[in-house]
Amino acid sequence: MSNRNSKNRKANLRVFITILLVTATISVMIKLNRNFTFSVTIPLTFQNLPDDLILKSSSAESVKVTGKASGYDYFKYRFFSQDFPIDLSALSRKNDRYFYVFNTENDALKGSLSGSSITSFKPDTVFFDLDRNFEKRVPVQVQVDLTFAAGYGSLKGLVLEPDSVMVRGAQSELDSILGVVSQIQLEDVRTDQEGNLSVGLSKNIPLIEITPNTVAYSLDVDKFTEGNVTVPLQLINVPAGVSAKVFPKRINVIFNVNLSNYEQVKSSDFRVVVDFKETDSLSTSLTPQVAEAPDFVRDIRLSESTVQYLLIK
Repeated sequence: MSNRNSKNRKANLRVFITILLVTATISVMIKLNRNFTFSVTIPLTFQNLPDDLILKSSSAESVKVTGKASGYDYFKYRFFSQDFPIDLSALSRKNDRYFYVFNTENDALKGSLSGSSITSFKPDTVFFDLDRNFEKRVPVQVQVDLTFAAGYGSLKGLVLEPDSVMVRGAQSELDSILGVVSQIQLEDVRTDQEGNLSVGLSKNIPLIEITPNTVAYSLDVDKFTEGNVTVPLQLINVPAGVSAKVFPKRINVIFNVNLSNYEQVKSSDFRVVVDFKETDSLSTSLTPQVAEAPDFVRDIRLSESTVQYLLIK
């Protein structure tokens, strides 16, 4: 008898709980179907900015929307984020001021609140600071920290592709930009190198677009050796009415050249001059200068830093 009463009590409890849940559900459904006054803060998004304009700032990043909607729609809204898009190509303009005025009749929310009745927007107007968008091409300036293994070098050095980029932004900002910068460090190099470098501005300037923002680099590396040739000194700009002599008459030109071009180097490829426009009444020496050299040699130096001269009338 005791077991039967216990089973009846458990059955009655289950029935009671079921009725309670059904009643609560029906109550919630009835409430959700009623219209409620809601107030939500929605982030603003900005679309369709014309190519010739740049957005510097806006007076608001979000808007508080008040209106009426069913509880069911508002309940769904709480689980799905949304935004309010503003078309920047259709802004109103007065003098140099751009603005957007919210309209409670024409502006509608998205998602579950799309059918809601809106009563107010706060703020009711958003102002935009727009500037003309200009562009110009500037060089890429790379700070290179490069060391080669002994006996190795590069004839062309670091080559960039492209060696210049386009920068876009407000003209007042572009006037101060003379180039974009990057840096690279390569140590103990003995083989060809290639890769990409990110480029940027030497100081932080907001709302500047760089295209492209990376450039490719290459470095052709070869085995180098030292060579030297003896060439005659050529005298130029000798004063009229006098003859000139220099001592020594020939000079050694020392250089580095890659092995593949070593046999091509000839003394006739070089031209070393002594310019008599550089004479000084207090000195009897002149500095010889390399006027011509093959484009496949580098690190050129002369065995003599000065030569003596004599003018004879």
